[in-house]
Amino acid sequence: MPGQSGTLAVPDGDGAPPDGAVAPRGPQRGGLAVLQVLRHREFGIFWAGQAISLVGTWMQAFAQGWVVATLTASARALGYVNFAGSLPMLVLMPFGGVAADRRDRRSILIATQWAMLVLAAIMGALVAAHRLRLWHVYALSLALGVASAFDLPAYQAFYPQLVEREELPQAISLNQATFHGSRIIGPALAGAIVSLWGTASAFFANGASFLAVIVSLGKIRPRPAPAGDQPASTWSLMGEGIQYVRDRPRLQSLLGFTGITTLFIFPNLAVLMPYYIKYVLHAGPQGLGIMMSISGIGALLGAVLMLSVPSESRTRRIAMAAVVILGTMSVLAWARHLWIAVLAAAIQSLAIAQSLGLVSIIVQEMVPDALRGRVMSLYSMMFTGVMPFAALGVTALADSIGMRRELQLAGALYTLSAVILLWRATAAPAEK
Repeated sequence: MPGQSGTLAVPDGDGAPPDGAVAPRGPQRGGLAVLQVLRHREFGIFWAGQAISLVGTWMQAFAQGWVVATLTASARALGYVNFAGSLPMLVLMPFGGVAADRRDRRSILIATQWAMLVLAAIMGALVAAHRLRLWHVYALSLALGVASAFDLPAYQAFYPQLVEREELPQAISLNQATFHGSRIIGPALAGAIVSLWGTASAFFANGASFLAVIVSLGKIRPRPAPAGDQPASTWSLMGEGIQYVRDRPRLQSLLGFTGITTLFIFPNLAVLMPYYIKYVLHAGPQGLGIMMSISGIGALLGAVLMLSVPSESRTRRIAMAAVVILGTMSVLAWARHLWIAVLAAAIQSLAIAQSLGLVSIIVQEMVPDALRGRVMSLYSMMFTGVMPFAALGVTALADSIGMRRELQLAGALYTLSAVILLWRATAAPAEK
């Protein structure tokens, strides 16, 4: 999935980019125009590998969530798994950002793909041998978080080496659409192969899917990353990226908006959904597969539509999406039937994909290339590093007050925070 100064020259739009940043060229086009970015050979090969790997990722997400929900009836267990996977990203991702600006990004990605392949294979072997225990899931999630802390910043910063800088919005939009499209294919495919060959097959399939990325990285020749005047110390490099964000209130607000979505909304949609399906709606694994796939359709539609949003309307569209998210949280809290919940989750996924996708486009367009890895590591921290604490808090609330009340409370806190952050984003003076 998921920096720039985040500047908005007018209350509803984006400002002029700082020196070395990407300057948007007129209104962005949506629909099939986004596919034009595939004419770049290096990007096309890399995108194809990523598309295959993302399907495998969602297959494992389906299998792992159901395995954990089967091992224990506690919502907290799902939170602990997410905590174990996300905590290393919170701690190590700034170092991953420095590495992405200092080292060869392709080499970093190859190393992290191999690491994730091995971890998926180990999980599959434990499931196949009927020896999987919760502590195995925690330990493997922790190791996966370490690999992801270096993978995500390098991945986010790799785009400008594959496409022209003015085509970053198209590349980001296509990646978002692929990510959410894989949410449709992955769970459905996982359900099919699990019924034929058992749960372990989903983990083995995910491990094999990483080979597609490794092969694609071996075939491409990306442009060299631009070199900046970088201090020798890792801490100095890290501090430079943090200072860049601290000097830009609008960028802080956009990163904060991503953070509150992760804090209040994502744990319910991504972590607690197996618990919601099994213990709130009293449905089975087929219901979970339907929920994941249909919500993936909504997210895919949101990702496809976001590129047609004019730059001057992006903040307004983000605010509209926040209102939709609040409404769908309320519907999920009161739903008694699977298909009502599925429809609400699909609409919510559309709104999330569009709002966070627009934030990502703004950030990627305006960040200087020499700082891209470090700023994008901070952006990724808001997306993934917040999750360990969010998952623990939300799952604990679901256990103590019930998931329906937890959904109402999370929706109210999200709305209050979104109002404050979006007001701050539009009220701050334009930055250069």
